[in-house]
Formats: sequence, structure tokens, C-alpha cells
Amino acid sequence: MSVSVENISKNRTAESNSQSQWSNSVDRAKAKDAGIEWELPGDDKRSAQEIIDASPVLKNLGNQSGVKDKLKERVGDFEHDRDAAYRAVQVLDHVELLNEDGVRIVNGNDGNGRVDGFTKGGDAKHGTEAGRLQDFGKYGWENLKGELKHVDSAGDSNAAREQAEATGIQWVRPEGDTRSAQDIIDDNPLLKNLGNQSGVKDMLKEQVGDFENDPDAAFRAGQVMDRVVGYDEGGKPLTGKDVADIRINGFTKGGEAKHGTEAGRLQDFGKYGFSSLPKAQASQDIAGYKTYVETNKNADEGSKQIAQYTAILEQMYDSIRGKTGADGTLTAQNIKDYKDSNPQLGGLEKDALSFWSQPGAFKLLDTASGNLAKSADGKVSSGDLQAFLKSGAPVDAMTLSSLLSSVVSGNLTSNVDTSKLGKDVFEHPEHYTAEEKVAVLLDLQKSQKLVVDGANAGMWGDDYGKVAIANGSGAFWEPEKLLKDIGNHIAILQNDPDTAAFLQDSSAKGMKDLFEASPGLKDAVSKTYEDEIKSGKALDKAWEANTKDGKTDQTAALTQFYATAQSFQGMLGINNAAEIQAGVGKSSHSEALKTYYKDSLASGERLRELLKTNAPEAAASAFSMEVALYNATLDPTFTGEFDKQLNDNFSMISQENLFKDATFEDMQKAFGKDGGKDLDEDKVRKLIDQMRQESPELLLNKDGTVATTDQVLSGFRGNWDMFRQGTKALDKMDMLTKFDTGGDAKGAYGSGVLHGVSGLFMAGMTIARGAQGSGKLTDRNIVDITTGSVQAATLFTEGGTKAYQVSMNEAIEKREKTLTGNPDNLSQEQLDELKDNIKDSKNAIAVSKQYEEAAKGLGGLANIAAGAYGIFDGVNAIRRGDNLTGGFGVTAGSLGVLSGSASALEGTLGLLSANLPRFIPALAAAAGTLGFLAGGVAVLGAIIPGLVKEGQQQAKADDFAQVLGDSIRRYAIDGVKDGTIDDIPIKDWPGGEDSTVAS
Repeated sequence: MSVSVENISKNRTAESNSQSQWSNSVDRAKAKDAGIEWELPGDDKRSAQEIIDASPVLKNLGNQSGVKDKLKERVGDFEHDRDAAYRAVQVLDHVELLNEDGVRIVNGNDGNGRVDGFTKGGDAKHGTEAGRLQDFGKYGWENLKGELKHVDSAGDSNAAREQAEATGIQWVRPEGDTRSAQDIIDDNPLLKNLGNQSGVKDMLKEQVGDFENDPDAAFRAGQVMDRVVGYDEGGKPLTGKDVADIRINGFTKGGEAKHGTEAGRLQDFGKYGFSSLPKAQASQDIAGYKTYVETNKNADEGSKQIAQYTAILEQMYDSIRGKTGADGTLTAQNIKDYKDSNPQLGGLEKDALSFWSQPGAFKLLDTASGNLAKSADGKVSSGDLQAFLKSGAPVDAMTLSSLLSSVVSGNLTSNVDTSKLGKDVFEHPEHYTAEEKVAVLLDLQKSQKLVVDGANAGMWGDDYGKVAIANGSGAFWEPEKLLKDIGNHIAILQNDPDTAAFLQDSSAKGMKDLFEASPGLKDAVSKTYEDEIKSGKALDKAWEANTKDGKTDQTAALTQFYATAQSFQGMLGINNAAEIQAGVGKSSHSEALKTYYKDSLASGERLRELLKTNAPEAAASAFSMEVALYNATLDPTFTGEFDKQLNDNFSMISQENLFKDATFEDMQKAFGKDGGKDLDEDKVRKLIDQMRQESPELLLNKDGTVATTDQVLSGFRGNWDMFRQGTKALDKMDMLTKFDTGGDAKGAYGSGVLHGVSGLFMAGMTIARGAQGSGKLTDRNIVDITTGSVQAATLFTEGGTKAYQVSMNEAIEKREKTLTGNPDNLSQEQLDELKDNIKDSKNAIAVSKQYEEAAKGLGGLANIAAGAYGIFDGVNAIRRGDNLTGGFGVTAGSLGVLSGSASALEGTLGLLSANLPRFIPALAAAAGTLGFLAGGVAVLGAIIPGLVKEGQQQAKADDFAQVLGDSIRRYAIDGVKDGTIDDIPIKDWPGGEDSTVAS
């Protein structure tokens, strides 16, 4: 085929004219404003004809009213010029999709392959596609109103991105999100199920990009879908079944989007873009959180963070249900899945979902709306969330630390199904893992709280309630006895070495993991520590809380503060006693605390007050705990000024009461032959020999010699005979020096004998208690009790640890000077061993630990001796923050109540009346971030009866019985000793024979 020169000339002339016409920069700018791209993309190699063929509208365009010719005049010769053809297609798309006001048209005619709006005579009607095309031909680019959207380049629009990000829509996937477009669609049922009614799917693509192929576009599309479903057109957050639905609602049967519906809002987005979307509500503006803040105006930052987390979960509740396929309620896995499939979530939202998806945290929500009426089922309702925000969320530093401790505890044992465990855990604890035993311990801790809450709610308030609960749970109708049974079972696990080791090793890591999962939480907790603990504000709040009844209980306030402060330090990995002491110093009540320490504790008046209403051992234990508490929290330079006064007064008052109510019969049980009046000298000699071998410093005389076994035995025998003959009465021995039969045992050469003799009689009282108890003391127990008692007697007679240390060092110095040439002296090797024992109180600490372990549960003088260790030796350790050797220790070497009366049946009432409940928070804090789990749980059983009140019944007793039974039945806990409630005759049930509810 040949081409004529004439045709070539014509074509060149046309192309030249075209290039001249379309080089006009003004037209280009106006076209750009209308969304018209002037030239083909560089990778688009199509010819003009191929472009025409790909556009049915351009391919089928007629020339009615000259519209085709006019189009060529404006865009160029689209039949031969590729770029002109590209412009022509866009112009036709513009007039088809946007009306004369530039608003996106929604009808069924777009995409029908032709320009509509011509009359039969070929005239273009105004307001139609034909009319807009005709007007374009007449008036040019400026007549195209609105911007044509290009699906392929939607993601490149800076203006759209700016609008999107202003509303909280993330434009691109976050780093690490490698999902494909299809993956993202599959993760969002709303997007996956989206139809194209009224062109909403096409319009969505125009705004966000080709979400079916572009992952970032799909990421944007998913967020848009969530926004139109989660908020109304006024920006108000929505909840309910429509939010949880997995489809866009609001289309008519004909596919039209109704105004004010999800469909309407999605359509509006297609028309107007990101500017039509409301901003996501800020978490601080969520209604539930605003109510919490209004109700708890003084809440700390950490507590507010937990409340905010809860409000966020509540707001997302229905969306999570819908997207994860949850059936009416949420599981922890639902929350986790939602978080993992929505990386666009903000940091606070991610923190919130991470926190509540943890098993320990989720359990707190599980029964929040009715812990007395339903058992945990692994599901959380919206009612649970609302109830938690109202009454379960922390409101101050103390409740915050308690909540976080519960979360960590629950996390540590989340893999254990305790429903498969039973009473064998207590009968053969060695057959179970430490994790299993800790999980059971947690169960019982919750059971304790359940009983207390039930009692305070009036569950046992009448005969019906008592019998209904007994029938439904199998538990005795007196909550005090039930609590005692729970406490006894707790003690078994609490004293299990594996359990203690697991808690100690796992608690710090558990808290670290919790903070790593929700980084913002650690910042908030740190802020609470700074604002509430280091400032002393938490102490002022505790003080106010403990003065509401008009009676100031400053020790209770200080205990709460100290417990909370220690807990926070444990959570944050801080070990700084000085910061706690400084916080107390900043409190507005610091002077009152100092006055109490000086006038009541150091003076001994508090101990005398306790002795008026309590047994000596209970009084000594309570007093030692108070002394420990105040030394842990007050300025050491202040408390140190009163050490001698404190030691002297405690020693004097304690000695006055050491043998109160004691009898010679007690001594017979410990040291009499076959429990008779004759002294078993062989037994006593062996004890003295072993004590001299292991701890010779306890028998050290002022001249540096060590009292011999014969000397101590002789002194003991002399006293024994006097008691047997009635010349002396044991309960009249109000000073240990009275055991010196010669009158000069505390003189220059006989102090070691006095220590040994008086300590042996103290030991006898404790050993006698052990002989009466159900558990038999081993020979090693007896040796440890004897050695520990002699050490306590030594501290009493010498005036405390410091004075005793000085005395021992002086004695050793004397002995070293006279060592040479005297065969009766200690050898150098023996002297070196004795010095090593004394160094850093190494042996004294070991003796105290062994003593307390051996005497655990025996009470009596064991508690007074333990109190002596706390007063004489513990205060210095406590001031340094060394709680393992101080008054709040939780190991076998703990002082005072933890290993004494607290676990002894005989001492519980005495401890209760001695106001031990005030120390429970401190004992919990000493256990670290896990609260009562690592120590002090047994003490709770001693004080809970004081917490039980008769209140108005707030839930049905039958429902409560079921919950209680689920909690304790599998462990065979029922509050009945040596039997079950079935063994109790009907006549002894509440209501007796006349009861109609007893089974």
C-alpha cells in the first residue's frame, strides 16, 4: 500500500497544529484540576486506536450536536494522537461520573458504554452526560467541575493522604505488615463481603486505590469500612448488632444506599472522599472513660490507664465480635486475633488489646458483672466491661498494684487447668509441678475473696441462705470456719519449697513481660510511682481513708502506703528503701508518725498497751511488726536516735512477760525424765554440747572464755530443783538475771552461763508446746529451738545486737591477749572459728532462720524470741530495705508473725485482737509483686473473721452456692473438720428439725 504525498502533508500539518494547540500551559493546569492526566504514563504503550477500543464510550461516541468534533478541538486528534485519546477517555469518564457541580454521580447508567442525554433529534439535554460533554466543547477545561479519580494513582494523591491522616486513617501499611491485598480483604469481613450496589465498590476504589490488587489500598479500604460502620455521619461512635454485622447495611432492595445508614455513609465517602469521614474518637473522650474520670477525680495515671484500656475495649467490643466471628461475647483469643489482624491500630489501642488479651487480665473481666452469681467461663460480655469500669477498675496506687499483681499471677499459671486437679494436690504435693500448685494457690486465694465478698453481701444472713449455700456448695454455713479450712490448705502449698521458688523466679519476669506487651502501661505505672509514692501523696490518701470513722489509725495508713510502695518498686525493678522513706518524709503526716514512734514505740508504751488485751507472744509479734514498719518508712537518722531506748524498753517489758502463765509442768514435758519431775540430764547435756559445738559464741563470757557444758548444766539443774521444790515459781521470773542462782552470773566471768541457762528455760516452753501439738518435734528441731532461744536470751540480757556485738568483740580481744601459755584457753583455731561466727552476724542470722523454721506454728515464747530478733537485729536491715532479714521477711528466716503465731491456731485470736489486719498489706508487699502468693496468705485466714459482716443479701444464695461450690468442692474444702456436712445431724443445721430447706 502506498501513501500519497498529499496525505502525508495533511497529517503533518494537523499534528503541528495539534501540538501548538495543546502546549497551552493554562489548559494543562485546568485539566489537572479536573483530574485529567495530560499524557499517557510512561509504561503505557498503547496506540490511539487501542485506547479507543478499550473505552466503549469513546468507541461508540457519535457526533450529535457536533460533540465529537468539539471534543477533538479540546483534547486533540484522539483518533491518531495517543495522548489525545488518553485525554478524551478521561473527559468522557468525567462527564459520565461527575455532575455539573463536580459531585460524584450515583446511578445505574455509568458504565453502560454510551453518552446518555441526547434527544431523538440529537440535541444534548442540560444536566445530562450529553449536556456536560457539549458544555466542555463550548467552554473548555474550566467547565469540568470536580476531580476525576484515577484508581491506579489514588495512592499518590498528597491531598487525599493529608485528609485521610487528619481523620486518623493510616495511608500505608506499617513496617512489618507483609500481608497481600487478598490477605487484608480476608481479615476484614466487611471488605470481603462488599458488593457494588450503587457503585459503592467502584467509588471506594476511586478514593483508596485498587484494593483488590494493591495491599496499601486494601489497608486504606479496610479502615474506611471500619469508620463508616463505627461512626454515624455526625461522628458519634456506634455500638450494637449493626457494628458487629459483617456486611454493609442500608441498601434498598433496588440497591440504593439509604441516607443515614452504613451504605449511605460509604456512598458519601465515594462522592466526597476522606473529608467526609469523621475523626476517630480519642480514647479520653470515650463515654465510659469520661464517667470513670469524673467519678474518680483523684485517680492516678496508672489506674486511669487501666480504665482507658477498658473503655477502648468496650468501644471496640462489637467490631471485634463481628470481625472475629465471636458469638455474642468475647474470648481472650478474639481480642488477640483482632489486634493481630489490624496493624493500623494506634499505640494506645494496641496496648489496651494486648493487656486485656492476657489470661491474667481477662480473668478480671470474666465475672466482673456478677462474681457472686456466676463462675468464670472464659467469656466477657459488654456488661462485664461496664461493671469493671464502674466498680472493678483501680482508683489509686494501692488498688492498681493489687490489680497488676493479679494479672501477673494469672499469666504465670494460665496453662494449668485446675478443673482437672483435686484434693490430691494437698495430700501429695510432691506429685505436682510448681506451676500446678501455684495455680491451685491462686484458686484458693480467689475462694477466700469470694467468701468474704459473699459474707459482706449477706449470703449467710438468714437460715435459708445458710442452708441453701450448704446444700449447693457442700460448705459449712459459718464462713469463718470455711475460711479457716481454705487457709489451712493454702498453708500446705505456701510452705512448699517448689511453689515458693517458682513464685520467686517467675514474678519479676512476669511483670517484665506484662510491660513489654503494653509499653505505655509501664510509663503510666512509673508516673504513678513518681506522683503518688515518691511524693508521699499515697500516704496522705491512705491516712484520709483510715480516718473516715473519726478515729485515726495511722499505723494502718502507713502499712498501706509501705505495702503499695514496695509493690511498685518490685514491679518497676527498683530496690531503694530511701525513696520510700523520703516519700513518707514529704507526707503532711510525717511529724505525727515520728511522734508515735518516739512516744509509743521507742518508749515501750505501745507494747504495754498490747499486753493489756493480748497474750505476751501476740503482743510481742504485733509490736515487732510495728517497729519494723516504722523503721522501714521513717528517716533512719531519726529512728536510729532511739535504738537504745527501744532495745532497753522492749527487753525489760518482754522479760517481764516471758514466763507469764508458765508452770514447772511445762518444763517437765520438755526436759523431765518421761515427762516427770526428775531432770533428764543426758538430754540437756547433749543439747548444750551440740550448741557449744555449733554456736560457741552464745556461751561466751566477758573474759573471752566459753562456758562449759558442766557450768551451764549445773546452773540449769540448780534452777530446776528450785522450781520443783516450789522455792521459785516460773511465772514469777520477770527478769532473766533471776536464773542466776549465784547472783553473779552476769558478772565478769559468768555471762555465758546466764545466756545458756535462761535460754534453755525459754526453749523448754516452746518444746513443751511442740510436745502437746499434733506434729512431733524432731531432734534437730529441738536443737534449733534451744540454740535460737539461747540467742534470744543473750540479746535480752545484753541489751540488743549492737551491745552484744561490742561485748563479744571485747571478750575476744581479752582472750587473744591471754592466749599464750594458758592450757585452759581456747586454741587459736577455735578462736578463729568463733570470730568467723560473729563476723557480720553470719551465724546469728543462720540460727534465727533455723529457730523460726523449727518453731513454726508453736507460738508462745517462740514469737517473743522472733520479735526480739526483729527489734534487736531487724531494724537496721529494714532501714536498708533488706526485707529478707528484716521484720517483713517471707523466707524461712522471716521474723515475727509470718513463722510464728500467724500459722498457729492458738495465736490467731490473739493476733486478731492485736490489730494484725493492719499489717496484711505490708506482708503482701514483702512477698513481691505477687502479693499474698509468696507470703502472708496464712495470715489472711487469721484476720478474715474480722472482715466478715452481715449485710443485705445482694444476690441469690442459690446462685452464690453454685459459684462457691465450683470454687472449693474439687479440693474437698468445706469447713468441716474430719468429715462433711452430710455427717452433721439435721437437728444441728440452721433451723433445726423445722427447717424446710435442709437436704
